[in-house]
Parts: sequence; structure tokens; C-alpha cells
Amino acid sequence: MFNHNLLSNPSSPSGFGRVNKWVVFCLLTLVVFAVFGRTIWFDYVQLDEGILLVNNDFFISKIANFTEVFQHDINYPSAVAPYYRPIFILSFMLNSQFDKLMAGQINSTSLFYHIGNILLHIVASFLIFGLLRELGAKRIASILFSVLFAVHPAATPVVAWVPGRLEAILTIFMLLSFIMFVRFLRTSNWRYLVGFFLSFAAAIFTKEVAISLLPVLLFYYLIHRQEKGSEMLVTFLSGLAGICIAWFFVRRNIMAGVQVSDLSFYQVLVALWSNSLAVFLYLGKTLLPFNLTVLPILESSRLVYGFIILAVLALYWFFGKIKILSLGALGIIWFLAFLALSLVSYNLPERMVFFEHRLYLPLIGIFIFFGSSDLVQRLDFKKLKNLIPALAVIILFSITSFNYGSVYKDKMTFWQKAVADSPKLSEAHNGLATAYLMDGKMAEAEAEFVTTVELNPTEKRVHLLLGLYYLNQGQYDKAKEKFEKEIQIDPEQFVAYHGLGRLYAQSNNLKEAEISFLKTLELNADYVLARQDLVVLYFSQNKHPQAVAQLKELLKIQQPEAMHPQILKILEIYRKESSL
Repeated sequence: MFNHNLLSNPSSPSGFGRVNKWVVFCLLTLVVFAVFGRTIWFDYVQLDEGILLVNNDFFISKIANFTEVFQHDINYPSAVAPYYRPIFILSFMLNSQFDKLMAGQINSTSLFYHIGNILLHIVASFLIFGLLRELGAKRIASILFSVLFAVHPAATPVVAWVPGRLEAILTIFMLLSFIMFVRFLRTSNWRYLVGFFLSFAAAIFTKEVAISLLPVLLFYYLIHRQEKGSEMLVTFLSGLAGICIAWFFVRRNIMAGVQVSDLSFYQVLVALWSNSLAVFLYLGKTLLPFNLTVLPILESSRLVYGFIILAVLALYWFFGKIKILSLGALGIIWFLAFLALSLVSYNLPERMVFFEHRLYLPLIGIFIFFGSSDLVQRLDFKKLKNLIPALAVIILFSITSFNYGSVYKDKMTFWQKAVADSPKLSEAHNGLATAYLMDGKMAEAEAEFVTTVELNPTEKRVHLLLGLYYLNQGQYDKAKEKFEKEIQIDPEQFVAYHGLGRLYAQSNNLKEAEISFLKTLELNADYVLARQDLVVLYFSQNKHPQAVAQLKELLKIQQPEAMHPQILKILEIYRKESSL
């Protein structure tokens, strides 16, 4: 077991000292930039960036919308999604301020977002060093594990794919929470308790997976229940429960607003059982991360690596004489607890994609497992023979990550890789088709859309995307046909009705446009784009009472700072006329 006394004085030479930690931070910075530095010049791969960053740029670029982030789902205001992750969106909002400062000086819309991802990964890697030292690991062993994490291929999508930063942000707050808990339990110092509450609150408002920290904390407490902080256990539990309850009700209200129902407990259990084999898929990639692909599915993955690693863990447990109530066992619980919710999805099991970025946080548990054993503690890393194997693994992982990172350089490379590795996944063909559409390669796009429908005749958004493309091209007859086809497949697809409304408006069929926009709002009353289009539609026809009514409804769900400039002009006109 790790020796906690090592850190009784954090400023001591043997502790997590000021000089040592900055040397380690600089080392990690150099290593991360060496492996992932070129990603700052990468483009978007068009997996979620279109909504989060491109369509929502007018929203996230204004820091005045800070409070709005906490009042809506992840895709607000351009679309809706069954996820509430405000801290994640806030990171884009803060990041975009640098983009605004450098506007016109650097010809890259994604550069500062990629730099942000790299910096977040460096901080997460550094905190792993801090965690291991906090648990009493030797300095050199802690450095090696933090460097190994920094260059691990599972970190590639977290760094190279802009929305992948979600995992880095979550990991940062989870590590801070756990470190604060360890210090609080050891010292009963209220400052660490406050630090834990703040970190955990930030984590759970980043991603719901943060709730998985609870069994980890419980297990660690069982190991160290005799320490000072146990005296304040009631205070700790009360604060923790308060944060969880507050988050639960806030999230539930937000999801109800976008008409999304959470999965039931039974559905969660069914999903965990249906996707249980994916544990071996992820487990294999912890130490043998060579079966890499951007959209992994069980059918196209090799599970044998997972069984090999399971055997390695079992042997290590046996020969390392790891006890049940030990940090080694805590590492396994960490891995399983944080991986579990990644096996649950709104998608059907046969369409489940086991993204590699979801391994980012669980991977730390494997490092705790190995680093906590006497086998590692007894190793003298000052001897070259003990250091060479670790350095060899680090170099091998660095090369793998460097090469794998090139897959994320642009949308075409990404989606071609997805189709090549998961040829039976309709989502991969749909993504490639969309990439072709964006490049104006209509023949190639249609071929991929045909394949998508062949693989899954009820695939949603295929005809919607084609309809939007035809609408932008002014081919209204084809657009109308596709929107109507999408509605046949998914009668609740309000974006298709919105597309029809815009089609009719551009064709000057204002009556049908109004009907379509109203139908959109009937399906989703908080869809601000349809509400805005209705305001413009009524204003252009001098139907001022109707326009004012729609503006009033719009103001209930959207602050003026977040509105489109055209809507702001209409709003200003009505306010001058005292209509609002």
C-alpha cells in the first residue's frame, strides 16, 4: 500500500514540492506538444463540431451568455440534445474569446480550440502525477505513469477532436475532487472539504458520469475510515447529497424543457448487460492500444486483447499479493465505475459506438492498480535496467498516438477511416456522406446515403441532411421530397418541419411556411430558430401583433444577447414603439 506519510509535509523534498512539480509540468508539456502539437493545425472532423461550434458560434462567442449556458441543453440554441453539460460549453465560450482577439490575424477557426484541448490534457496528466504522489507513490514512478497517460493512444481523440475535451475537463475535476477528499480525510481540514465540494460540483455539471465517483469515495473511505476526516462524515455526506440533489433537479427541468425522457433504471441495466462485452474492448486498449478506430463497434473489434489484459491483471493481483481493501482494488473499482455509464446510451445496442475517448478517465484506475503494488514500490528506477522497459513503452505509445492522430486532421480522413474500420455501421456511412455533401461531391454523397439506408432502412437524418443540402442549393422540389421522407421515418423530427418552413418561405409560400413553423413549435416549443423565423415571417407581412406575441415567447427562452442580429433589430423597433 502507498505510504501516506510521504506527503504529511507537502513542501518537504520527498513530497509534491514546488520545484519538483514545475519540473514535471514542463516535462509533460514538452512531451504532449511533441506527440500532439501538430493537432493545433487540424480542421474539424464534423462529429458534433457543426452544432456546438459552427452553428452556435454567435452564441458561444459572447461571454454575456454565461448564465444561459446553465439553463439549456448542450446543443442550445441551434438544436437540442438529451445532455446537460454546461461546464463543457462554458469552456468553448471562454476559449472563443481568444479566437475573437486574434480574428483576422490567424486563418484558422479551430486553432485556439485545439490549443485549449492540448492545455487541458497537460493539466489532466499533471494531476495524475499529483494524485499518485498524494497516495504515496515514489516520485519517479509517478512521473512515469503521468507521462504514460500523457502519450497514451486513448488520449488521442481527447486532444485531436475538439469536443473530446469533455473527457479532459471531467477528468481534471474528478482528480481534484479525489485529491481534496484524500486530504480532507487525512487532515479534517475544512478547506479541503470546500475544495472537494467545488470540484465535484464542477465535475457533475460537466458530465453526468461524475456520479460514478461515489463508489470510489466509499471504497477509499473503507480503507481509511480511521483517519481524522471521519469525524466530519455527516457534514461531508450532507454537502455531497445537496450537490447531487441540486444537479438532479436542475438537469431534470432542463431535459423536460426539450421534451427528453431519461432512461429508466431497468433500461440502464439492460444496456449494461447488452454492452457488457465492451468492458473487454476497453480493457484491451488500456495496455495493448493497437486496435484503434474512430467509431469502434463490437462486431469489428478484437476482444482477445481484453482477455489477455484480464489475465495479466489476475496474475499481477496474485503475485503482487493485493488485498481486497487496498489501493490496488480501488484502481479496479475506479476503472469499472467510470466505465460503466459509458456503456449506456440512448442508441439501440446494435448501433452502440464505444468511443475511445471514454477510456480516458477509467484508464487512471489501471495506473492506480499497478502503481499501488509492492512490485512497483520495490523497483529502483534509478537503475537503468528497471527504467528501460518503462521508457520503451512510453516511446511505443508515443509513436502510436502520433500516427493515430493524423486520422483526426480533417473530416474526410476521419470518416473514410470510420467506414474502413466499421463498414457495417450505418452511422459511419452517414457521416462520410455528410462530409461529401459539405465538399459538394453529390454523387459520392448519394452513394454513401444509399449504403446507409441499405444497412439501416430507418436511419434517421439521412433524408433530413439531403433536404438541407438541396435547400441550400435552391433545389426546392428535391428538398421538399427529402423533408417529407424524413418525417415519414421520424414524425417527431421538428427540424424537418422547420426545413419545410424555410423552403416555403424562400418560395414565397408564406401560408405554408407559417403552418410548418407552427408545427415545429408544436413538437418543440423551445426551438428558438423556428420561433425566430416566425417573428421575421410575421414582421415581413406587417402582422405586428403576431410578431410581438412570438417575440414575447422568444424572450421567455432566450436572452437578447443570444439572439440573431436580425431579430435584435426587430426587437429594437418594437421596443421603440412601446409594443414590448
